Amino acid sequence: MSLYFRNTLRGRLRAARVIPEPFFVHSELTTAIQIADLVAYIIAWGIRFGSMDGDRREELDFLGELVRELRYRVKRPEQPDFPIWSFTLIEDLRPREEKERVEKKEKAMPVTQQSLRDEY
Repeated sequence: MSLYFRNTLRGRLRAARVIPEPFFVHSELTTAIQIADLVAYIIAWGIRFGSMDGDRREELDFLGELVRELRYRVKRPEQPDFPIWSFTLIEDLRPREEKERVEKKEKAMPVTQQSLRDEY
């Protein structure tokens, strides 16, 4: 796996999207990490917005709304029409260049089982 992420263009592009974890701590030893774990759990199971349609736990609705209220939005002066949220749904993790290349290729070629396998 490391060869893929180090030696292929696609692997390097995707690896660049990973946020490195400088250290690991056991959440039961650090209160702030326990809180972060709880918030992550609430986000994963209690919050749905946009096109999110996966399973959720209704008993987390109250906590989910509290966490949603913690979201903040920033607008960069150089991109005022592109808000940046503190957390958001990312539908496709591929870099823009890869998405554009695949879309261009798909328009030019009919989709077959073989072409789908070759792409991934």
